[in-house]
Amino acid sequence: EFMSTSLFDLNGKVALVTGAAQGLGRAMALALAEAGADLMLLDPDADGAVKTAALIEVHGRRAVVAPCDVSDPEQIRSLFRRLDTEFGRIDFLGNVAGDGVLGIPEEISLADVEQSWRNLVLGRFCMCQEAGRRMLAAGGGSIVNIGSLASTTALGRGHIGYSMAMGAV
Repeated sequence: EFMSTSLFDLNGKVALVTGAAQGLGRAMALALAEAGADLMLLDPDADGAVKTAALIEVHGRRAVVAPCDVSDPEQIRSLFRRLDTEFGRIDFLGNVAGDGVLGIPEEISLADVEQSWRNLVLGRFCMCQEAGRRMLAAGGGSIVNIGSLASTTALGRGHIGYSMAMGAV
């Protein structure tokens, strides 16, 4: 079983983390579990999310992998209804996931710019709205939105859609 520190004791708490299959999302999910939280994990890489869940479950925490397109508000709302059924609460939301579509400014389609915005901005706002409503009703909670320095420093001309969306985040 994970050891919890008194500073970060999340026993009895529920966290939802997007992008949980790898990188920052996976590290966030494992740290939350180590502090005692049960988790709902999202990632388009379902196999990777299942691997993260297995690492969490080995240590006695509950982890539910849920499919969700983070650019689609209807799927997000459905996800939160499932969270209500599975866990009955949410105490922490970690918004990590979201892809930008590559393309240089003079050639990228408006549809690709819009998809980057839906993945990174609209979806995150909808996640925050759904979690926030539940947290306000429960009297507390925490939300972490992972941004990028790409919002202020270009990663290169091919990342314009991502950089614009990160500026909004």
